[in-house]
Amino acid sequence: MDYVTDTHSLVWYFTDDSRLSNKALQAFQSSEEKGIVFVPAVVLAEIMFIARKGRITLSFEDTLNRIEESENFEIVPLNAEILRAADKIEADMEMHDRLIVATALWHNASLITKDETLRELGIVSTIW
Repeated sequence: MDYVTDTHSLVWYFTDDSRLSNKALQAFQSSEEKGIVFVPAVVLAEIMFIARKGRITLSFEDTLNRIEESENFEIVPLNAEILRAADKIEADMEMHDRLIVATALWHNASLITKDETLRELGIVSTIW
C-alpha cells in the first residue's frame, strides 16, 4: 500500500517519538517491505522552517538524508497536476494541508496524519 505523510507524522517517525500512533508506525514500517511513502515537497519545506526555528530536533539535512537512503520514500515535487487537484478540493483548509491532501489524491494513497480536521473531512483515506 502507498501512503502520503504529513509533516508531524514524518518527523515523529524519524525521531521515534511516542506521539506517533501505532497504526501510523505500522504504515511506515509496512512500506519498507511493500509500498511507497510519498513525501510532498511542502512537507519538506515545513520541516526546513520548523527545524530552523528550533521547534524540532530533526534537522532538514538529516530528513533529506533519511529519505534518500530509504528505498520506500519518494519526494513528490509540487507540479501542475497536484496544483490542479488542490484547486478542485472544496473544503476550507490551510494551503499546505490542501497540497498534502492533493498529493494523496493524485497518488491514490492513504494519508498518514494526526490532523483531526483532515481525518474528519473524508476527502482521502487516512491512517492514525
